[in-house]
Amino acid sequence: MAKSTETYPEIDELKDDLAALKKHMSELTASLKQDGVDEAEKIGARAKEKLGELKDRGSKGIEQIEGKVREKPGQSIAIAFAAGFLASMLMRNRS
Repeated sequence: MAKSTETYPEIDELKDDLAALKKHMSELTASLKQDGVDEAEKIGARAKEKLGELKDRGSKGIEQIEGKVREKPGQSIAIAFAAGFLASMLMRNRS
């Protein structure tokens, strides 16, 4: 499973971006509690801007992954199968 993140470092970048977005949203929420309504509007606009940037980066990451899948379809199928198998094993152990 470690090979998939080595093969597709974009996945790690997307995870980092999502973690950063979560952190920014927490900071924005805390700031809303401290500041007035005008500040809240500015923060909302900034959050929308950051979300747009994150969507763009996500789209680029997906395009890169699609390119790699096209380059190595067999390896991609094997990785997807292994990930699905592992997920099913983990879910089965939870029940």
